[in-house]
Amino acid sequence: MTEFPAGRLNLYMTDIGEPEDNRLRVVVMMTQLGESEDGPFGAPARQILADPASAFELTWDRYIAYAVRDECYAQLEEGEAPSESNLHVRQRSAFLDYVSKSTFATDEYPGPMQHWALYTLNHCLDVVSCAPPQIRRIEAKVE
Repeated sequence: MTEFPAGRLNLYMTDIGEPEDNRLRVVVMMTQLGESEDGPFGAPARQILADPASAFELTWDRYIAYAVRDECYAQLEEGEAPSESNLHVRQRSAFLDYVSKSTFATDEYPGPMQHWALYTLNHCLDVVSCAPPQIRRIEAKVE
């Protein structure tokens, strides 16, 4: 298993899906940001330049729940400090509360639940599972 890069990086999510029932696969790619230019509605924008040689695949073999948010609408929870890395575990969160109230999953069954938060340039992903993701470096396709 590969170590996920530490620190805050410009990551771009290029793929998310379930290759099998209840198995989650996510691909992120490191990027460089291009020069600033005028974007839609006159707002500043920067081109995202992906590096296919710096892609990572994260796989949760089993998950309890996951949610994807458009990064434009995501916000920190009250009292939540900004993370120093793109991928981290949250011990307490509104998402964990939601999963506890909307499922019969508990720390006893299927086991101690963890909230994995992944922040990228284009998505915020929240995954509740009993195990960390398997991480490996891959060569990604850019379309």
